[in-house]
Amino acid sequence: MADDGIEFAIAKFRAALAGNPDLPVKLLGVAELAANKKLPVRAMEIVREAMAMAPNDPAVMMRARRILSGLLPGYHVPMMNDARRNAAWDKALRRAIKPGMHVLEIGTGAGMLALMAARAGAEKVITCEKHPVVAALARELVARNGYSDRVTVIEKESAALEIGVDLERPADLLFCDIFADDFFNFDPLPAIADARARLVAPVAPSVPAFGGVCVSLAHWDDFARCGQIATAAGFDTSLMTDFISPLQLRMAGDAGVRLLSDDVQLFRFDLASPVYSPGGAAQSVCTVRDGGTANAIARWIRLELDDETMLQAKPEEGAVFFSAPRLTPLPEPMAVRAGERYRIGGRYHGKTSDVWLTGRD
Repeated sequence: MADDGIEFAIAKFRAALAGNPDLPVKLLGVAELAANKKLPVRAMEIVREAMAMAPNDPAVMMRARRILSGLLPGYHVPMMNDARRNAAWDKALRRAIKPGMHVLEIGTGAGMLALMAARAGAEKVITCEKHPVVAALARELVARNGYSDRVTVIEKESAALEIGVDLERPADLLFCDIFADDFFNFDPLPAIADARARLVAPVAPSVPAFGGVCVSLAHWDDFARCGQIATAAGFDTSLMTDFISPLQLRMAGDAGVRLLSDDVQLFRFDLASPVYSPGGAAQSVCTVRDGGTANAIARWIRLELDDETMLQAKPEEGAVFFSAPRLTPLPEPMAVRAGERYRIGGRYHGKTSDVWLTGRD
């Protein structure tokens, strides 16, 4: 979509500054205006034009990259660089895809999994992405890697796709990686259920086959600084306690997070089912493995891509994964002994979820 005011500004600058070294800087200003006017694809095009004019100007290039990075959700680069994720998905898709298959992906991202599906032998890959810049980049990457004849990127959310318009026929396989750090935040369950009900053959498999949330009691080294507040600088600051976020994000390999109990699955969803519940509650019992001081509940997503391949963001020292576990600080640290059993409860509704410690089992 174009904007007449932006196009007029571009034409004016070009006419007035033809051959002038200030033109790339002026164009970057127009790109920022386009971004502010919710024209992200046009902003990207203008930035790239400015970069091509001044490839050796570090100030122009840095400002350009700042603008471009603001047009793209920040998780895409670490996700695409995640070797563990890539290897698992590649194995699962190679096992699932048979020659001649038409496959559907929800949430293209920058196109990594769609490219894998094409490389694995799918005859047709239909993939949808509602973010316009991400969809545009995915098309470019598909073309650059030589799969434009088999991969079609559609700039829509999956709920807007139609058989006979976007898909020739119901897909033989559904795959997606639209799971947030807490599993629920991107609302994957209704999207998957809708696609299975309308766009996918009844017996078609899904990758992942199952997905859900695991929990464990944990010791968090940074609890005293981030997980509680009673006094500070000699003042009573306990009023702030209720304002501490119950969702503390940490990297999977953070050495400051140690699991003290076995990990148990709190929620598990069959992603081959067209039926889902918009909300639910569950409890699981975990057994303390290593005695110590528990001050948090760790939770993370687990994706069972198929019977042989699993991906999870379990906190383990040295682990590298783009998805991150979340910590819920306990109200007070508590001493736990090996062999003790504790019950952890949880609830989800739509995009939100909570976990809590119920007590000794």
